Amino acid sequence: MLRIFLLCSLMLTGIPMVSAEATNTVPPATTVPEDDIELVPDAMSHAVKAPEIDIANLRDPFSSYLALVAQRGRAILDDQRLRLENREREVLENFDLSTLKLVGVYSMGEDRVAMIEDNTGQGYTIRRGNYMGKNNGRVEKIDADTLYLVEQVINPAGDVADNQVTLTLKEVN
Repeated sequence: MLRIFLLCSLMLTGIPMVSAEATNTVPPATTVPEDDIELVPDAMSHAVKAPEIDIANLRDPFSSYLALVAQRGRAILDDQRLRLENREREVLENFDLSTLKLVGVYSMGEDRVAMIEDNTGQGYTIRRGNYMGKNNGRVEKIDADTLYLVEQVINPAGDVADNQVTLTLKEVN
């Protein structure tokens, strides 16, 4: 009875009824002529290669940029110090410049020679081109009462800069 009711309701709604034979058949395949087939481009032929990333030299985004610049400056300064270490170190390079004092300047021919005293009272003679101080200070010029040194130090930007230091004669009253 239920079957008859369903059949009648399908007929009244206008839905075509499909027989069991029609459901088992496969529709014939449609063939497209080869002239109508459009060639599909190869997707990999247009692929873009990603740029090479140098992982070893990437900057850490969470570290301070000023620390990085200072580190580069220290590396340059260390490189220069290594180059200078190949020469024989002078005695006055073991002292800090604040512990040394200029006690006299005299002339030897056309050159001037300075007399330096350390904190123990030991005296040394210095000419233009000699080194003194812990920062590789090089004597650039000797005047009648002043000795001019140039040291290489790291400035706040992290670059190596030349720092001029002077030692002057102290007047005795």
